[in-house]
Amino acid sequence: MKVTVHGGLTFQVGPMSSNQYAKVDVTFTDIDPDKPLDDQMKGGQKAVAKAMTYIMKEIDENVEEMYNART
Repeated sequence: MKVTVHGGLTFQVGPMSSNQYAKVDVTFTDIDPDKPLDDQMKGGQKAVAKAMTYIMKEIDENVEEMYNART
């Protein structure tokens, strides 16, 4: 049997009064419960860290553009 683990992070973007949120989800699939978890997750952690850096940069730029367009 293989296992899938899914996690998400929802956070506010922009001013507190804006009620604007962004959500980033991460899913690890095909985790073998009969093998050590640490070995299976190490490669995934590196990929997630790089993807999160990229996604957060994109979100920051898009929010900045949105608020600059309002002024």
